[in-house]
Amino acid sequence: MANLLKSASETNILIVDDTPDNLRLLTKILESQGYIIRKSLNGRMALQAAYRYPPDLILLDINMPEMNGYEVCQQLKASKTTDQIPIIFISALDQINDKLQAFELGGQDYITKPFQELEVLMRVKNQLLIKQQYQQLLEQNQRLEHEIQERLKAEADIRQLSLTDDLTGLYNRRGFFWLANQQFKIAQRTQMLCCLLFVDLDGLKQINDSLGHEIGDRMIVDTAQILKQTFRDSDIVARLGGDEFVIFVPICSKNTDEFYPRLQASIDRYNQDHNYLYQLSISIGVTQCTLNENVSLEQLIEEADKLMYEHKRAKRLVEN
Repeated sequence: MANLLKSASETNILIVDDTPDNLRLLTKILESQGYIIRKSLNGRMALQAAYRYPPDLILLDINMPEMNGYEVCQQLKASKTTDQIPIIFISALDQINDKLQAFELGGQDYITKPFQELEVLMRVKNQLLIKQQYQQLLEQNQRLEHEIQERLKAEADIRQLSLTDDLTGLYNRRGFFWLANQQFKIAQRTQMLCCLLFVDLDGLKQINDSLGHEIGDRMIVDTAQILKQTFRDSDIVARLGGDEFVIFVPICSKNTDEFYPRLQASIDRYNQDHNYLYQLSISIGVTQCTLNENVSLEQLIEEADKLMYEHKRAKRLVEN
């Protein structure tokens, strides 16, 4: 037989029998192997002892006054504190019905009186080994579950890093195409109108040259926050790179002009609230997604990009 995972000197066994001679005999047999033995003369004392300090194994007599072994077993199995303790019934009863009832109530084994020392030791050792191996299996499963969760978290972190922009926390180009392509296909299947916006910061190069790249980075981060606050959580906001941003709006109205005043109002509030050496300004291009399977997301971005440059040129003409 395989070696026990826990030594006999660390193993606590509770013996329950209303006959003192039986208690003495079983105690002598088990203590000779180094087991720690506790004794109870009745069911009530056994339950108190098991609840207070759960043993590794219980040897339980069936025929006892006031509360028999079957009743004790039922109460032990009904408590979370003791339901996993293996129980070996001990009895002079050798009828098959007695044994069946013992197993039906949750007993793990059955020893008939008079006791045979080698049989007692073998059955005790076998139940302790089964319990300890079961406990070891539970611990291994818990460690495995923990490792799986850690691995899934690490993979999620890697995916997050690979899909997000370090500076702004928005989706990067890869993240945008991964998410927006899914939404775009859904819009085409359901024939829902969707929109794509291309946003470009005005004058970032001049800011970097005159005030430094740290200020330029702050402009990019602030613009990202404005876009996140202006659009819904369901809209996909991304930084394509440099001073270029793109927003995919899965559901929108036919009036694409509504985006201009909304964004401009957010920009105006920002400039009013911050007394910086520069005024934040953006140019916008908006295109509505035609429900045509032949149109790709890349083509929509190119179209919105062109419209953005038209908006930028128009602003320059007004300024001049």
